[in-house]
Amino acid sequence: MIAGDAIEALSATAIEDEKLSRAVVILNRGAGSGRLEDELAGSGWRVHLADVPAGDLAGCVERVGDVLAAPDSPDRAVLLGYGEVGRAALELADRHPERVAAVVAMDPEGVSGAQVVSVVDPYGSALTFSAAAPSMMVATVVSFLKELARRIDPRMDRHAPPPARLRTLTPVLLNDSGVLGRMREAGPVHRIDAAGVATSWVLTGHRAATATLADPGLVADVAITPGFRLQSPAFPHKGERDLITIDGGEHVRLRRMVGRYLTPKRVEVLRPRMQREADALLDALPRHEEIDLIARFALPLPVIVLCELLGVPRRDRGYIHEWLVERMRAAPPGAHSDIDDYLRDLIELRKARPSDDLLGWVVEAAGKRLDAEALVAAARLLMVGGHRAPTTLLANGVAALLRDRDQWTRLVQDPGLLVPAVEELLRFVTPFPVGLARHTSGRIEVGGRRIPEGDLVAASLVAANRDPSVFADPDVLDVGRVVNPHLSFGYGHHYCLGAALARAQAQIAIGTLATRFPRMDFARGFASLHFRQSRVRYLLGLPVVLEPDARRRRDASRQDRLRLETTTQEPPWTTPSRG
Repeated sequence: MIAGDAIEALSATAIEDEKLSRAVVILNRGAGSGRLEDELAGSGWRVHLADVPAGDLAGCVERVGDVLAAPDSPDRAVLLGYGEVGRAALELADRHPERVAAVVAMDPEGVSGAQVVSVVDPYGSALTFSAAAPSMMVATVVSFLKELARRIDPRMDRHAPPPARLRTLTPVLLNDSGVLGRMREAGPVHRIDAAGVATSWVLTGHRAATATLADPGLVADVAITPGFRLQSPAFPHKGERDLITIDGGEHVRLRRMVGRYLTPKRVEVLRPRMQREADALLDALPRHEEIDLIARFALPLPVIVLCELLGVPRRDRGYIHEWLVERMRAAPPGAHSDIDDYLRDLIELRKARPSDDLLGWVVEAAGKRLDAEALVAAARLLMVGGHRAPTTLLANGVAALLRDRDQWTRLVQDPGLLVPAVEELLRFVTPFPVGLARHTSGRIEVGGRRIPEGDLVAASLVAANRDPSVFADPDVLDVGRVVNPHLSFGYGHHYCLGAALARAQAQIAIGTLATRFPRMDFARGFASLHFRQSRVRYLLGLPVVLEPDARRRRDASRQDRLRLETTTQEPPWTTPSRG
């Protein structure tokens, strides 16, 4: 892949509608663009021109977004940009993949030549070429778009299964239960080879995943990014120690330090506080008008729960929210020493005044043997790993329930289904599609395949959670499912440290919504929702009405039907029909 995560994150959804698939937006005409316009128009493509002032990348991304937001812009298009605008198009495509069929970034790094990236193929195919001559550029782009049009032709049979072996590990594949299901049928373990990526293996069966994750030969004492790329020495983390880059031995030590205080019994102590905070958030919401349930509930609640767990004063919640939700996105991730200073101050307060929270529990138990720096690292570990997954589960889970109205009604009418319903949502939407990659400390054997020492291994949690040998009707949402050994929290010594806390807050959040707002529904229908096609496929927004009137519900249902006729976007929990 030549454009990195920005292009890998784009949707592989095939485009059904001719109107959506034959549009090209040329951002800032450049060398050869006039001839390109003529060629494309003659080939049946609708060409749109837009002038985007260059400048800083962030501002450029916003201006490209304004182009797509214009009333006369195509619903889905190929973006072609020169220079800085080309880079902005790549970034925008990562944020709004539902609007972009492909990106052509001309000379994106300021060097002679061009790069063309296709994002229609499920395997993230890419074509790279260097061409200073406009004629060569035009010929290559036209050829690329001709192939693109062939792939998205509605007359093509898109149900033929793709090859089971992966060429490269992309977010699309990690989330695509249909493709992963075909891989699982072909075998429980698959080798992945890609330039710049360590030799990796992905496990696609429930049995293979549990057996391998329990193998002590699978360790995590090599710094790894979420993309299975070995951490570059040129990208220091400045002391940051979290679940991604932490040394294996240190990870075990920190888990032991706080693990005994994150048991279901301890978490029960926090339930009344979590319930109070969930009620407070919902009390502040309007009942009869559209709200974004993510921004107003699913995103702030997990941060507040972490604050309650660590004993962060109410006045400081905004600081923690800002650090987790906004500053953690900055590169390098976690390079913010002030959060460590803040946690050290909290720990010092606990030494002088005991408190009923995790920091207080550890300080009291350790006494003079307390390793304050280790506790700071452990607290940061919990915050980094403990806010995004609950938000994703709550947002995607509520969307799945509201889409399958019968399941929502079952839960509303029988509160006793709350516990199995949350477990089923964990399985069905799988907040993190793949477990953290770990390397083999020696040669191991999985499903008859020998994996050499030093290779990376990761379990596809989506594939394991949809394994028909373990789950009856695995592609069906069933809030009453009794047997549910899902692997959304991992397995064995790689089991999620905060599983009990995540379960408790999901039960409180979803149970409270079902009890207080049984008629809650989409504001504009399910088909209006946009999912970011990233390594974690999550909703960009969840517009709902907590207490809709009958007319609004009928209108939303009608809009949903109309949108489904013109969109092919698949939610992350369904089996795609595309091939």
